[in-house]
Amino acid sequence: MSARLVEREYVPSGFEIVIQGEQICPGSSGGVWNLWWNVLLTDDPESWDDEIRRINDMQDRLGKLSTDQRLIRMQMAEFCRIHPSFPGGIDILCQEIGCGSFFEPVKLGCEGRGLLDLLGHHDRPSLEEQKQEILSAYVRALKKWLEGGPPQLPIECKVFGFLGQPADAKEFFVERLLSTIDSEDLSISTLRALAEDQCLETYGRSVFEMGGHPLNCFECEDCPAGASHASCLCSCAMFLDTGLLCAGTGGEARSIFGEFSRFTEENILAYSLAIRSWLQDAPPKPVTALIDARYFAEDHALELVAGIHLSLGEIDETKEWLAACLLKTIRDSQRWHRRTELIDAFPEAGTWFRGRRGS
Repeated sequence: MSARLVEREYVPSGFEIVIQGEQICPGSSGGVWNLWWNVLLTDDPESWDDEIRRINDMQDRLGKLSTDQRLIRMQMAEFCRIHPSFPGGIDILCQEIGCGSFFEPVKLGCEGRGLLDLLGHHDRPSLEEQKQEILSAYVRALKKWLEGGPPQLPIECKVFGFLGQPADAKEFFVERLLSTIDSEDLSISTLRALAEDQCLETYGRSVFEMGGHPLNCFECEDCPAGASHASCLCSCAMFLDTGLLCAGTGGEARSIFGEFSRFTEENILAYSLAIRSWLQDAPPKPVTALIDARYFAEDHALELVAGIHLSLGEIDETKEWLAACLLKTIRDSQRWHRRTELIDAFPEAGTWFRGRRGS
C-alpha cells in the first residue's frame, strides 16, 4: 500500500494522519482521522469530555510511539459492541497492549473509521477468512450446547445464554442450523430464511418490523449502503443471533432485542471492571459480585478478570495510556444513543482517575 502514517510529532493527540505519497489526501485516499469518533460521534475536539482530555495528556507525555502501538490504537477506534466477534475483540486488544504488538486485526468493522482498511489490513480475502472463522466458532459452540457444555469461550456463553436450557424444539432448530451451515451451498439468504422461519413461528411478523440489534447490517465491502441484508456476507452472525434468540426466548417474557442488549451490557460491565482493576492495581471484582448475571457463571467471571490481567501484564506508561483508551472506548462506544445501561448503576466501573497511581 502506498498510504503511510505521518510521523507522530506532527499528529495531534486523539488523531491519526495518513498520507499517500507526499500529500495528505481527502476522502478514502488518506486524511486526518479522529480516534474518539466511536465514543462521541464528533470530530470536534472542543466537545471532548475531561476524561478524553486527560487521556490525551497521558499520550502527550509518552513521546515517540511505535507503529505497532499506533495500529493498536487505530483498531480500538474501530471497536464496535455489535461486531459479530464481540467481546472477543476486547481480548485481542488486551493481548496486543500487553505484548506491544499489533498481530490480529479484527477485519469486519461496524462504524469503523477505516484506518486499518486504508493501510492495507482489511482486504477481501481477509474478510472472507474472518467470516469463515466466525461461522466455525458458532458451529463449535452450537455442538457444545447440544452436548451439554459447559460454556467457556465468549461465543459459547453467548450461544448458551441465547438458547437457554435444552428443549426438543430448540434442539431441532440447532440441528437444522448446523446442517445449513455445513452445506456446500451456504448463503446469507439461506441463513436469513431459517432465522425468519423460527422468528415467525415464535413471534409473528412484528419482530421484523421493530428494528434494532441484532437485526442490523454491518455494511462491509460486500454490502454497500442500501443493499439488502440477504446480499451482505458479513451479516451471517446477525441472522444466527436472531434465530438463536427467537428459539431461546420462545414462550418467555423476554424480547430478542432486550436479551441481545443484556448480553452486550453484561460484557461491557465485566470487561470494564477487569481493565479498571488492572489500571488501579486493585483486587479484581468480577461482574457476578455486582449483578445477577445471565451470561456469566462465577467461575467464568473470575477467569475473565484473571485473563485480562495476565494479557496486560506489568504496567508501564504506554500500556496504561492504551488501557485507559480501551476502558473509555468500551464504556462509551455508541453511548450517544442516550439509553440507560447496566454500567450506569456502577459508575466506578468505567473510570479510574480518582484512584490512579500517583494521584
